[in-house]
Parts: sequence; C-alpha cells; structure tokens
Amino acid sequence: MRRSTAVPLSRSYLALASLAASAGLTAACGSSDRRVYCGDRNGVIVEDSRCDGRDGYYFYSGSYPRGMKPGQKLKGGTRIAYNDSAGRTAAGLPATGKVSNGHVVSGGFGSGGSSSKSGKSGG
Repeated sequence: MRRSTAVPLSRSYLALASLAASAGLTAACGSSDRRVYCGDRNGVIVEDSRCDGRDGYYFYSGSYPRGMKPGQKLKGGTRIAYNDSAGRTAAGLPATGKVSNGHVVSGGFGSGGSSSKSGKSGG
C-alpha cells in the first residue's frame, strides 16, 4: 500500500490563502479609482476654486492619495484644462462646473464607463 505524501492544510491557512487571493484580485481588477486635484502649470495643488475659470490652472486626474493639500506637488496623472469639456468628460468629470479637490472618479475592469463620487476629502 502506498502512503500519501499530502500535507493536510488547516482552516486558518485556507482562510488566509483565500483572503490573499481576494486582495490580489481586487487590486488587479477593481481598484482603479482616480482622484482629481486642481493645480497650477507645475502640478502644485491650489485651492479648487482656482479651477473655476482662471487660465493657468488645470485639473489633474491620477492615482493620487487621499487628503492631499494645497502646496503639495502632483506627480504623473493627466492634466486637463478647466474649460476642456471633452477632456473633462473623457476623464469621467462633469463637462462644466466645479470639481472639488480629492474628487474620486471610479472605473475598473469590466466597467463600461465611469461613474463618479463627489466629495471633498477630509484629510
């Protein structure tokens, strides 16, 4: 008779493996939220009211952390002019109007379009 060399796995090990796989799947498929901030030409965050019609200020959309404040430098992302309605729409923003700093634009694997959640980040 041949003996099995299989090692029995405990429930806690299986639960941990399931959690790790779930976290990896979420990271790969559904966590493509982007935050939008108002910034100057150099990508330095300014008060969001400056993106309500002043030249020289832009919306920056990217994988930025929550709670960034005026004076902080944005790295990467997409720069959109405040009056570029096509660019705003393509980024999942309203074509016109105010967009608060920290505004979240969601999208991800399997989504047909973007939905947006508004709100100013509290820090």
